[in-house]
Amino acid sequence: MIRLRRRGVKPPADWQETVDAAFPDAAAFRRKARAFEKLAELGAKREKGFARYAPEVLPTDEKGKPEFPPVWRIDARVRQAIARMSHGFCAYCQSPISSTHPGKGGEDKPPGQVEHFRPKARFPAQVYAWDNYFLVCMACNGAKHDRWPAGGYVRPDEGQPGSRFVFAENGEIEAREGDEQARCTVEDFGLTRFWLTQHRRTAIQSHLDFVKKLIGYPDIRLQDILITRPVAFSEAINQNVRRAWAHGRRKGKKSSRARPRRVR
Repeated sequence: MIRLRRRGVKPPADWQETVDAAFPDAAAFRRKARAFEKLAELGAKREKGFARYAPEVLPTDEKGKPEFPPVWRIDARVRQAIARMSHGFCAYCQSPISSTHPGKGGEDKPPGQVEHFRPKARFPAQVYAWDNYFLVCMACNGAKHDRWPAGGYVRPDEGQPGSRFVFAENGEIEAREGDEQARCTVEDFGLTRFWLTQHRRTAIQSHLDFVKKLIGYPDIRLQDILITRPVAFSEAINQNVRRAWAHGRRKGKKSSRARPRRVR
């Protein structure tokens, strides 16, 4: 997970009008949504979801089931904006979803799924808030679904999210000790799933094979071998590069201390 920047990721001027037009009574929906979010966050009513709480303010699908109008999916502007924000990678696992998802519209309709950071079933007032949207892969989105732990999850657009996880050279990931948000993020988004771990390992070890040959050369600096552009698994790769660099420097110092002096 890398830090995502929301600069320029703003809703279109007509976004609220577009959303309101999708509801039979948008004002009634907003009133009910605000009332629902005043209920206990982890209480039974919140867990059952907004559609059970106030089905009368939602339109229905073809089967007659109340649903949130999926404006975020229909309006291509949403995915266009958040795809640029995450550079075509999943906001959570940093997989290149733009190359593995069967997108049909090229740049106009980027692949991937729009993920509601705060799930729409529990936070209906934020269903159409742009700062609640991230572009994600199907695996992360499906694993999380409507889950929401007491402390929430690590936001990809705040602080230094990658530093809250530890990536091993074999591709495994775990939360920093004592970081409950990071632990829940790893577990609920399925960031330890088998093939994701394998792909992370391949990316890490491929870069390390190159980097380890350079460590020790006097003209090579750490910043020269870190990945500075957004590429798949760059946070996991860079963490391992830093560790390899630190290990190589320590080893070099020990070797120089152990080297016998010349007798003149």
